[in-house]
Amino acid sequence: MRFSDAALGLIFLVTGISLALYSYSLPSIPGQNYGAATFPLLISVGIIGCSARLLYTGIRQRGVPFVYLATEVKSVRAVLSVAATVLLIVFYIYFAGRLGFIPTASIIIFSMFLILKVHPVKALILTVIAAFACDFIFRTMLLVSLPIGIMPRLPW
Repeated sequence: MRFSDAALGLIFLVTGISLALYSYSLPSIPGQNYGAATFPLLISVGIIGCSARLLYTGIRQRGVPFVYLATEVKSVRAVLSVAATVLLIVFYIYFAGRLGFIPTASIIIFSMFLILKVHPVKALILTVIAAFACDFIFRTMLLVSLPIGIMPRLPW
């Protein structure tokens, strides 16, 4: 399913206006000219500006429906790839605690590489590098406590 530029512009316009209205309810900082609403208000101005551009290009496109079925949906492989991606996310949710981050991430990354038709040997090498790199970055630099599971504790 695809959305026209006008439909996306309308959705983002409503989102930007809603964010701007909500940001006015955030508390101000005593003694300051700006408060907690400043950053969300700036983001909402950007969203509204981008939505105006999308609406402009969408209105200029004649004959494009608001919502239409994409040609990719007719491909069985594309639909199965999307379903596999969702199932792999569910797999992570249920098995990361038992297996640990590295084995679960390795299964997911390797599966995604195979779905994307990467050569299996290349996929295996990249999977090992990516899983350990993600574990290192999230554990040491971002201080995220990832599940250990069946893996022994790594030196980092």
